[in-house]
Formats: sequence, C-alpha cells, structure tokens
Amino acid sequence: MPDEQTLTPQPQVTLTRHDNFESWYSNNIQFKPTEWDLKAIFGEMEPQTDGGVTVQQHTAIVLTWLQAKIMHYFLGVQLGIYELTHGKIPIPQSVMPTEVAPPSGNLDTPDTRQLYEYMKKFREQFIESLKTS
Repeated sequence: MPDEQTLTPQPQVTLTRHDNFESWYSNNIQFKPTEWDLKAIFGEMEPQTDGGVTVQQHTAIVLTWLQAKIMHYFLGVQLGIYELTHGKIPIPQSVMPTEVAPPSGNLDTPDTRQLYEYMKKFREQFIESLKTS
C-alpha cells in the first residue's frame, strides 16, 4: 500500500458537455468484454403483449479496464450511500443473477475451476449484501 505522502495529487477537473450530449433512460445493460476494454450496451426493456420482452438498445460506451475498475468503486459508493439513506434496494427474484454451473468434463481445468469459484463467491457476496441489518 503506498504511503499517503507518495500519492500523486488529483488534478482539478472541469466538466463540460459535448454539443451532442444526450441523456437516455436505461433499464438493461449488456457487457461485451475484450482483452483491451469493456463495451457496455444500454437499452430499454419493453414488455410485449405476448408476455415476452424486447430490449431496444440505444447506446454503447467503451471503457478501458482501468476506467471500469474505478467505475466499479464509484458505483459501489453511490449504491452504498443510496441504501444508507433509503434502505436496501430489493431485487426481484425474476432478475436475480443465476447460479453459475460448475465446470465439468474437459472444461474442468484449474483455470476454469478458479473462475467458477470467483463467480460463485461474488454472487454469494451480492446476495448477502441484499439482506437487511
């Protein structure tokens, strides 16, 4: 852990908006990872009369993995603040992240086993975070 005295000071940031800036609503997000970056595709789910759902995708944002990691931190902070002031956000069972199946057969390698264990633990921590104190 770096000593606080060795940290580089943050530069002052001025926010401006591009001429084409738009604000969109999203209740659906898909992720497309690559080795270099993470693409987040935002959309809006629209219920259909036949009981199905259509997702109208409207915006894709590509983030470096560094920015995604920093965003993970700030999303966690924002969610924590919201839940401290408004209570836990209930997650309907219908959208709860499903359990990941353990690797089997020729897919059961040390690497896939480690990935499975990570995803399983991450889901368990997520579910634990939903419990009220």
